[in-house]
Amino acid sequence: MKYLLSLLLLLSINSFGQTITHRMLLFGDAGEINEGQQLSIKTALGLVIPEKTSVYFLGDNIYPVGMGIDSASALETEQILRHQYAPFIYINVPVTFIAGNHDWDKSGKQGLEKVKAQEAYLFSRSLDLLKFVPKAGTADVSVVDITNTTKAILYDSEYWLFPHHSNPDSALSEQVRNIFLDNIKSLISSNPDQTIFILSHHPMLSYGEHGKNITWKDHVFPLTRKWKNLYVPLPIIGSVYPLLRNTIFHSAEDMGHTIYQKLINDITNSTSNHKNILFIAGHDHGLQFIENQNITQIVTGSGSKTSHIAHNTAQKFVSNKQGFCVLDVLSSEDIRLAFYTVEKGTVTKSFETLLPKK
Repeated sequence: MKYLLSLLLLLSINSFGQTITHRMLLFGDAGEINEGQQLSIKTALGLVIPEKTSVYFLGDNIYPVGMGIDSASALETEQILRHQYAPFIYINVPVTFIAGNHDWDKSGKQGLEKVKAQEAYLFSRSLDLLKFVPKAGTADVSVVDITNTTKAILYDSEYWLFPHHSNPDSALSEQVRNIFLDNIKSLISSNPDQTIFILSHHPMLSYGEHGKNITWKDHVFPLTRKWKNLYVPLPIIGSVYPLLRNTIFHSAEDMGHTIYQKLINDITNSTSNHKNILFIAGHDHGLQFIENQNITQIVTGSGSKTSHIAHNTAQKFVSNKQGFCVLDVLSSEDIRLAFYTVEKGTVTKSFETLLPKK
């Protein structure tokens, strides 16, 4: 018993001797049950600091097309959700879900029905520690007090990209958008001395496939996007993929699309006057820590899937392995960031850095 108490004490103190006031475990795109997903969750369970930990699933909680709405598929998709939240709820750790495009029927016509079904199922569990925010199918903004010095703002980014609203003139009206942005601006301006985490499914900055980062290597050796050592020259085929993605298959899920760009501009402009903003998202199936002049972005989108992530000088860390992210709020009010990756049945802490409060 003494050994266990000592271990828990060590978990709550970082290498600089600073106390961890709260730990956030962050998973994106974890909606498929597989070995890497289960290893990540098992490892995260071992990182829980009792009464100081919360868990966030950042969308694409159910692959491939969200919550089942008939009895057979509903049972299968309920199991996918349970595999994510149940291990944490069992040890009294709060779990929060937000929606991604796959939860909205992979941006299909049944999207609103499916995201509401996911919310209804989680609500039906009647567990105080289990949340789905914001209210399904709305432009609401949710706020979580992480510590006395940190807040999280959560919103459903797919709401703004979804192409099948029953009344888009109402759902995506300028009035609704202005209220949404005013809510974010108000929260930012009323907490000038706090660190604000902005949680959504879609990132403001990324160098993965949704960022459409196509290099010369992708044109000449396209198979290396899936198998990094498979240098088979296929220059014509390699050039067809980006061409189709930019034209016929042009999607608001890709950052280059005008609708996605408008969302990025609106959100970043609404938060630009605050000096301690950290954007956290999934969507691209990899792990990235990105810092440029205007945006500090964490992408933790490989909870159950991986895909190609390009390299860029703005990245302080990049990996296309399965894994998850840990954020520790320290007693100094600094933030410690760590990424854990899965490889060959083993989970390793692959990156750690300190983000000093400005």
